[in-house]
Amino acid sequence: MGNGLIKCDLTLETYFTYGNSASVITRPVLQRREGQPIVMRGEIGIRDDGNFRPLVAHNTTHIDMPSHFLDNSPDLATVLNNPAYRINMPMLARVLDLSAWPDPQYFYTQNGVRYCEFITIDMLPSVEELQPYDALVLLTGFGAVLRQGSEQFHPDAAGFYHLPSISVEVAQRVTAAGISLLAIDCTTVECQTQGHPLRMTGDVHPVLLGHEPPVFILEGVAGDRIASQAGFLPTEGVLEVIPRRVNAVGAEAAHTRVFLSFYRGADNRQRLVHLLDMVTPEHLFG
Repeated sequence: MGNGLIKCDLTLETYFTYGNSASVITRPVLQRREGQPIVMRGEIGIRDDGNFRPLVAHNTTHIDMPSHFLDNSPDLATVLNNPAYRINMPMLARVLDLSAWPDPQYFYTQNGVRYCEFITIDMLPSVEELQPYDALVLLTGFGAVLRQGSEQFHPDAAGFYHLPSISVEVAQRVTAAGISLLAIDCTTVECQTQGHPLRMTGDVHPVLLGHEPPVFILEGVAGDRIASQAGFLPTEGVLEVIPRRVNAVGAEAAHTRVFLSFYRGADNRQRLVHLLDMVTPEHLFG
């Protein structure tokens, strides 16, 4: 294999739903027939009771805006193409592999996949080590569960799904380091506190999204195939986050395309800095 740029698409190919979330079904809108050559399809959210429900961005790879948790804060329309927000540019990212963290008390196994269920402050680099980066990517190993799809994902007897989550202390360290974006291979960063009915904490989002400037939250990244496809898992890369632009006014989140680029070899960091110099725009319009 050569020594050129490696680019990995970290976007989920599927929706991932659980609990009260509506499942996503695909239905034909126009079917091809004689005199009608066009084919169109649409997506519908449907609950277990058969009732339709609006689709949201939060059940696949997506980015949360501050307005997701906070009143009178930036929505997608405010953030997109605004050079004041670093997420509109390619970002130097620290990639943290937590799937093999040695302490077993923080791990869970689901459908044959072992992953880190709770991310604590001890698992993170220091503030000083994080400060050079624009983004932090947390890979717990749960991406392999996401890729299996919702049909194979079930709670335990008490109603707990054992989704990966992060502590408030982790969020505070991220903000202290000046990070612009936190990414995780789960569709939430919050911890489940109750099974019947399902309840989650709401402590982490306000710490990140309410910071000035905000730390955006990128959820549902699929990083489980980086090592198998590239032959190794990098500790650094250039992260590109491309939110869906349509219907941005008032949007608290957006479906997002995500790419991680890196090089093979000891000079990865040097080449990434050069790459950022080349691809970071001086002016951003749109």
